[in-house]
Order: sequence, then structure tokens, then C-alpha cells
Amino acid sequence: MTSTPGSAGTLGDWLRSTIQVNGHDRAHWVALRAAFSLAVPLVIVASLGHLDWSLFVAFGAFSSVFGRHQTYRDRARMQLGAGAALVGSITLGTAVGAIAAGSLLAVAAMTVASGIGFLLSRKNGWLPMGSLFFVFAAGATSSFAQPASNIPLAFALCSATVLFSAGVGQLGRFTALGRSGRKTHGPAVLTMRELLGAPGIRLDTLRFAAGPLVAGGIATLVGIGHPYWAAVSATVPLVGTNLGAQFSRAAQRFVGTVIGVVLALAILLLDPSDVVLLAVVIVLQGVAELLVLRNYGLTVIGITPLALILSHLASPIAVDRLATDRAVETTIGVLVAIVIMLVTHRRHAAAVSGGGHP
Repeated sequence: MTSTPGSAGTLGDWLRSTIQVNGHDRAHWVALRAAFSLAVPLVIVASLGHLDWSLFVAFGAFSSVFGRHQTYRDRARMQLGAGAALVGSITLGTAVGAIAAGSLLAVAAMTVASGIGFLLSRKNGWLPMGSLFFVFAAGATSSFAQPASNIPLAFALCSATVLFSAGVGQLGRFTALGRSGRKTHGPAVLTMRELLGAPGIRLDTLRFAAGPLVAGGIATLVGIGHPYWAAVSATVPLVGTNLGAQFSRAAQRFVGTVIGVVLALAILLLDPSDVVLLAVVIVLQGVAELLVLRNYGLTVIGITPLALILSHLASPIAVDRLATDRAVETTIGVLVAIVIMLVTHRRHAAAVSGGGHP
């Protein structure tokens, strides 16, 4: 059965897409770039005795995952463009952390980061698409209290790491393997008129803003410690091209998180040194990029302990509470995303199929 833009397909379609493992597609090169882009700045801030700066450089390094197989020119465009959005999200989140950490203001920051991040992603053809990284950046830094002096520091450290990561992404230009490797041109950059006239763009933007607003708002009002995990999880399924793909992403996010939380507990309860934790984070970043195109659920198994360890390094709390927050908030976010998808999918499918603007 062929799925239409708004259909869920059959149960068999859904199960197959959820557990399907795709090909490798040269992911080892992307994994090496991502791991190296993260390793160098993390080692630098650790050697300076400032593990509390790890979030600032980590999110700058996440720009390395954009434009994985594009031409060098397109990759640089994506990494620098998405990197600038990450810098903006980090700076916004840090400012909120200095004003009212973990508050409804933080939820508002994540909502803005998601809506604007999605629009920028669509306009500029960034791959991976969506607002996940921008919500994560604004949410992670706004979730705990920070001194006002961290605002320019976050801007500077994240910016420097983005530039470093973009440079790493261009190293293949100078090797025979890099020059001969297969590259694909990225999606065309849209004008603002083309963007705003794209079928379903208004409803998509509303959905990407509503997910973090509702999920983050619920987690904040209930008093859970890391509402940005709920906000991020509410955006993940929305990237799917149809309802079946979106349900698959939701299932992969939930199951991968549960397994990843168990893995994170196993690591953190051993109480390893900070050096060991940094090494684990770097390895997990590489593993995540090895698996992300194979199966998103496998990627989440690696990303979950990575996120928990980074949160632990930046603002240590009890390990069991950290794990509980992650599991509960992921559940909230996934459920909110499912509700949003069910409520809006018919209108969205009609807009995409008919070329309308809702």
C-alpha cells in the first residue's frame, strides 16, 4: 500500500519503517568529523577547568552534523548557517537562564527557537531538517541558573566552535579521497516569498511552535527538572513526511530513550571520572552519526546517555532524578506530538496535496 502525504499506511508499513535498518552510506566519515569537532573544544574547556562551559561548545560542535554528504560549498553553507542559528539559540537560552531559569520564559524561548529554527531550516534547505537542535540548545542553557557574564561567553565559545567545526568539514578538500568522493548538492535556498507560499508551511510552523510550547509548558508547570527534553521530543516526530513516518519517529524516540536511559544509568552509577565521561560523550557522538540514517531509534539509544552526561557535567544532580526526568519528559513530549499530528494531519495533507497555504 502506498501512503499518501497524510496517511498512516498499514500496520505492517508502520512496523517495517520503525524497525528497518538502512544502508551505511559512508557514515563513518561524518561520524569522524562530528566526533573530532566535539572532542577538541571539550578537551580545551576541560583542561581550563571549566566543564560548566561544555554545553556552549557542544552545541557549536553539533553544527558539524549538517550537510553530511553535500558538496563542500553546500556543506559550509549549511554548517555556518545552522551554526549561526545554534549560536542565537544558545545565547537566548543563556540569557533566559540568567533571568528566570527553568521558568515559563524558558518555554517561550524554546517555542521561539523551534518556530524560527524550522522556518530557517526550510528556507535554507538545511539537512537534517527541523528544529530539534535549536530547541535543545535554547532549552538546555535556560534550564539552570547562570550568571549574566555567561551570555557573552556562550556567544563566543559557541561561535568559535562553529567555525572550528566548519573548518573540519572542509578538510576533505585537501585529500585525494575527499576530492574523489561522491557528493550531492543540497536543496535549493528559497526566497521569503517562496518559503511563505510553500504548501502547508504555516501549519507546519504552528505545529513546530506548539509542540515545545505545550510539552515544555506541561513539564514546567508540573515541576519536572528538565522541561526542554519534553520540548525536544515534541518536535522529533513532526519531521516525518506522512502520519506513518511520524508515528515511527515517535515510537523510535520513546523506545530508544528508555534503552538509552538504562545505558546512561549504568555509566553514571559507576561514578567515572570527568575525563572518562568526556571520552564517552565523544564516542557516543560518533556512534550517533554512524546510526542516524540507519535507524533513528538506534541513534536515540546513543544520544540519550550523551545528553544526560552533558547535563550532569554542566549542572550535576542525582543520577536517578536525571534519568527519571528524561524518561517522563520524553513520554510527555511524544504524547503531545502525537496529539498535534492527529489533530492537524487531515488539514496538513489537504494543504500539501492541493498546494494550499494552511
